Amino acid sequence: MDAGGTTTRALVSTLNGERLGQAWAAGANPNTHGPERAGEQLTEAIGTALDRAGAGAREAVAATVIGLAGVSGLREGSVHARMERALVKAGLTPRGEEFLGDDVVAFASGTPEREGTILIAGTGAIATRIEDRRRTRSADGMGWLIGDEGSAFWLGHQAARETARQLGLGGELSPLARSIAKRVIPGQRPNGPDHRPEEHARDFARKLTMGEPISLAEFAPLVGDAHAQGDPAAEVIVNAAAGHLAQSVHQVRIPGERSPVVLAGGVLMGSAPVRAALTRKLTLGTGSAVSRAGCTAGGAAWLAALRAGADEGDAELHSVFTEVDPDEPSDSI
Repeated sequence: MDAGGTTTRALVSTLNGERLGQAWAAGANPNTHGPERAGEQLTEAIGTALDRAGAGAREAVAATVIGLAGVSGLREGSVHARMERALVKAGLTPRGEEFLGDDVVAFASGTPEREGTILIAGTGAIATRIEDRRRTRSADGMGWLIGDEGSAFWLGHQAARETARQLGLGGELSPLARSIAKRVIPGQRPNGPDHRPEEHARDFARKLTMGEPISLAEFAPLVGDAHAQGDPAAEVIVNAAAGHLAQSVHQVRIPGERSPVVLAGGVLMGSAPVRAALTRKLTLGTGSAVSRAGCTAGGAAWLAALRAGADEGDAELHSVFTEVDPDEPSDSI
């Protein structure tokens, strides 16, 4: 299972990677949604996947791995107990080793290697060093208020700032600013001799401040769209995002290191301009292999299969487990 902040994916497979049952539910990060709600989503996804796997699936489970966003919350005994109760309710018997970080599972979905770096850039952003399939160091992941540079929130925030700047100038808006202004203050135009452009910009800012700050992440796809139209402001934002994300990766790596880097999350999976700019920065002068995450629930299932005796050196088997299902919900930004 890959239990993220937005979507929870569960997969039941054989040790050969044959998919017997799959299911999806809402996010199950206990830090974001609370342990009660997170536990409910775990039970729903696991239970449904096991039901779809057929009669006797629960009794036949040899190993379970759950990549959990917010896994640090399990340090609190009551939270850990609630998550284990979710497994029991779904029909599993916890062995005390089911939960890993979602970053470990995402890394395993992109490479069969034991060591390297996973960079996740979705609503937030974090780079993690993986050693022996365990997280050892991380950079950023500080949340939207003081960190998450290069994330969907960061992209949306920069785009909103640029839109406010252009509205205040009162001239023709760029494709990026125009698309965001239409979404936030549709149909509004400065009127009359006493309506100055800066007041129009303040109207825009006031409308944004009425909503949740994290909702700025919804503007991130508009940055990529504007970049495709050659918008200079979007190009600056994309390159800056790639620079911040590359810096986070470099913080957890040894200079000259060539272990693989796996990219995951809605920004890096869904925004070709950010991914391309980042890949150029990461490969320049190092030659490190950069790959995209595969099916993250498949990555968790592959790790479970290793625990049950599968050959970790079988690259073809890894590919079978982590192949992306076209019907699987995609990461969003």
